[in-house]
Amino acid sequence: MNRLAQSKSPYLRQHAENPVDWYPWGDEALERARREDKPILLSVGYSACHWCHVMAHESFEDADTAALMNTHFINIKVDREERPDIDEIYQKVVLLMGQGGGWPLTVFLTPDHRPFYGGTYFPPVPSYGRPSFRQLLLALTDLWKNRRDDVEGQAEQLLEGIRELAAGGQDGEGAIVGPEPLATAARDLLARLDPEWGGFGRQPKFPNATCLEVLMLQNRVDGTGSDELLLTLEKMWRGGIYDHLRGGFARYAVDRVWLVPHFEKMLYDNALLLGLYADASLRWPEHGFLRRVVRETVAYLEADMRGPAGTFYAATDADSEGVEGKYFCWTPAQLEQVLGSRDDAAFFAAVYGVDPRGNFEHGMSILHFAQPPAQIAQALGMTEAALEARLAPLRARLLEARYQRIPPLRDDKILTSWNGLLISGLARAAASAEQWGEPELQARCLALATAAARRLLDAHVGAHGEVMRVDFDGVVHTRGYLEDVAFLARACLDLHEATLELAWQDAAAKLARYALAHHAVAGGVGFYVTADDAERLIERTESQHDSAIPSGLGVLVEVLLRLDLAGVAPAGARAAAEACLQRQGAAIRQPFAFASLIAAAQFAAPEAAHVTLRGASTEAVAELARTVAAARPGMRARLAVSFEAAEGPRAALVCRAQVCSTPIHAPDALRAALQGGASR
Repeated sequence: MNRLAQSKSPYLRQHAENPVDWYPWGDEALERARREDKPILLSVGYSACHWCHVMAHESFEDADTAALMNTHFINIKVDREERPDIDEIYQKVVLLMGQGGGWPLTVFLTPDHRPFYGGTYFPPVPSYGRPSFRQLLLALTDLWKNRRDDVEGQAEQLLEGIRELAAGGQDGEGAIVGPEPLATAARDLLARLDPEWGGFGRQPKFPNATCLEVLMLQNRVDGTGSDELLLTLEKMWRGGIYDHLRGGFARYAVDRVWLVPHFEKMLYDNALLLGLYADASLRWPEHGFLRRVVRETVAYLEADMRGPAGTFYAATDADSEGVEGKYFCWTPAQLEQVLGSRDDAAFFAAVYGVDPRGNFEHGMSILHFAQPPAQIAQALGMTEAALEARLAPLRARLLEARYQRIPPLRDDKILTSWNGLLISGLARAAASAEQWGEPELQARCLALATAAARRLLDAHVGAHGEVMRVDFDGVVHTRGYLEDVAFLARACLDLHEATLELAWQDAAAKLARYALAHHAVAGGVGFYVTADDAERLIERTESQHDSAIPSGLGVLVEVLLRLDLAGVAPAGARAAAEACLQRQGAAIRQPFAFASLIAAAQFAAPEAAHVTLRGASTEAVAELARTVAAARPGMRARLAVSFEAAEGPRAALVCRAQVCSTPIHAPDALRAALQGGASR
């Protein structure tokens, strides 16, 4: 057994039985590398990563390969979800070498942590245009022993490249504020949408929720992209990427048509998509599938991903019993066995595309709507409501049977940043449910969100605003990063807008103050991933690009601007946000990389509005709050809301560009004041 068995990371513990002499990242491994003058083999992955499992089985469980690794390298395993700072730095190596990044990440370092070679997945035999992993190990061992000067030269060259990439800034070409930069980014994104199947590009297809948010913002301005957005949202829901029995989305689809996913389900994807579908349900209320996705995703998250402390787990794996997708797929015979009726099984199979030949591996079928439910109902001579009435109990019985299967492994660690994303998604879902007239769902979403937020603020945030990133089995550890601070701060702001409780706004301001004090770049023109007192790696990188999740930079800029609109921002907040927007001016040409920052920038636009609700209590202004919420989906500009306790009659003040209205007391008058920012 190696040194990973006692790790707090489920991913690292998955490798505890490998014959590889793994170390976690830390002083023991790094000191041994220096002492023995051996190169470091750094392997970075995460628990739900399919290709990480493949490489582990093919190479790390192989005794001969492990012997090579143990003889010639100091081997370090890193969970990228616990240590995104390490992952972010060494992903740059692969990019500098002209390869695509991703996981598993395999990087070779000098004893002083400088990289000299890197890649992602390496096969056990030469294939995919890559050498075998053992060939690579032997070649790099020879290079280290016999051509050390070449290693040193490559390490210096890569380190210089990392330093250049680590420094933020896009040679500002004017701040990305206002209608024209947003429209430019939206046009670029819209042109890249698949006109037939939705989504960006061809295959594989990722939801890219942050980019879709930019399109939603532009759609509110001028109505462009409605058809394309709805097509994408519907195709994702109808496809196999969506779990039609339990709810929730898989990580991505390997094909163009959203049918075959990699079956891992990540908390962050479902958090981001929950908020996106919730907002879309208000923008296009005539499309009932949007509300359905919200209801089912909330139910999935509560049932399958919520821990005893009220926070939410990180992910579930793609594989069960060593087979990808086995837990989720069906054959006609299995349907008949569970449903007990050939007619019911045939009906369900026809609707959800379960075929004797299968649409996946081993003759299995992935559930999906091959046609829109309305068309299916029409072909069957029934209403869509009647179709759903017949399907719902069948889905429930199949879900109950599926729970008897051996499930994929769940990564039970709690990550602050991902929970922050989910709290925001739940707050948006609550606001949508209120507009639908579903108070029970609204209350449930708020209860889930507030419980998670209170746990994070109580257990993950220190007295001075410092944030811890990970909670595993009740043990909170690992210093947080900018995304942890920023996502939690935004979650608190979203909860303040949903509940009007001032404590949430105060918590957001405290977190923002910490970020300004400990993450800001000198001169306030950017923010570092790590705090100023965190472990120092070979370079301190700035937060820049979005990835599968928004960047810490983009979300923090949003937080600073929203606090400024509300008049409760820490000193220097507005100036820091505007400096970041000015410095990243060229980001408008890269909307895939900077979507969150482009979206945040709209809170700095002159049209951005802030509504202050004043009253003796939140109950006193509830009707005005509902009026604001109802107007929000049609607003062209970004809108922030806050509550201010005050004696006297209830009132709302609508402020734009530092000019505020007189107090507004009646809902109709408030509605009229907000209509000045309504979309077409």
